[in-house]
Amino acid sequence: MNVKKLIAQRNLIIYALIGLIFMIVIILVKAPEKEKSVEKKISYAECDHILYANAPITPSDKLNDKNDIHLIHASKNGVTPFASNEEFESKKAKLTENNKLMLVESNEYFKIKKLTHSLPYLTPDAVEMVNEIARRFNLKIQEYKVDDYRIMLTSLLRTEETQTKLSHRNRNATKSKSAHLYGTTIDISYKDFYNVEKDTVEQNWEAIQALSKVLVEMRKECKFVGVRERKQSCFHLTVVVCDPEYKEDLKM
Repeated sequence: MNVKKLIAQRNLIIYALIGLIFMIVIILVKAPEKEKSVEKKISYAECDHILYANAPITPSDKLNDKNDIHLIHASKNGVTPFASNEEFESKKAKLTENNKLMLVESNEYFKIKKLTHSLPYLTPDAVEMVNEIARRFNLKIQEYKVDDYRIMLTSLLRTEETQTKLSHRNRNATKSKSAHLYGTTIDISYKDFYNVEKDTVEQNWEAIQALSKVLVEMRKECKFVGVRERKQSCFHLTVVVCDPEYKEDLKM
């Protein structure tokens, strides 16, 4: 009787071990699939926007994209517009926590002018666009053998409240939907640049040329849609985003 019990217990242990080994094998086999599903996002700079933009875009050497094309990209890739500043403040923490919006601050690569009708927030893709423009400009300005300048952002995210107020005083701030409402769009001054060496804001012809060349290069690459606004002396730019479904192709 004791022998039978021992045999039964031994068999039970053997079956348990076989089951455990089987489970470990299944986990090890499925592990690569789980790892594969969490893949590195293709960065803004790495993406070929001509081939893989998630909204219609064609290369151009002109900065004259109409508001309609800005809105197509902004509405597809941005946040839901805020009716008021109060609504934005109530949702800001959650949006930043979920990486839908990012706080943008002046740094060693670019400066932000005092904002009166916008808020210093952008989508992560738009932040990458700003960084890429600033990086290229900082390299390009060195070719002109002048002082070290930085670009200046003059407008970022707007609410419908601030957009309405701005439209009363700025003819370019159309009363129709603005791409600025989605956090995908910036204005960069071509009148004022920050002089790093003198710690001053000033006009500079070479800096204008450097910025213009960088933006034309990037527009040819479909990195954004843009227009030169003469009344406000700024470039109005909306980020173009790569379709994540093509990330496998991009890695090849």
